[in-house]
Amino acid sequence: MRFVIGLLLGFLVGITGAILFAPDKSLNPSRWPEGHPARSLNGNAGANGQGLRGTLRTLQDHVNEAWGEARLAAEEAEREMMARYSETAGKPAPQAAGGKKPAGTKK
Repeated sequence: MRFVIGLLLGFLVGITGAILFAPDKSLNPSRWPEGHPARSLNGNAGANGQGLRGTLRTLQDHVNEAWGEARLAAEEAEREMMARYSETAGKPAPQAAGGKKPAGTKK
């Protein structure tokens, strides 16, 4: 019981000290250093949500671009793997998963 009381008192003293001795807020409300790109943004962008929408749109564009590049890389790797299989096995490679022929092959 003494431990719990000591713990609570210590916690209260710490919180009280943090509140009483907190540094004063500066007169300059900007948190960004001079020359930082975020400093030049419209200050009202957060109020109407344009900043968030723009950020999400940019993020979506990056994800779509990365997904497209990953898809192309996977197709290229599959073509290379099928070519290597054909060379080493001496027979045509089996069809790709899903019943689709690999890109770049003919009937």
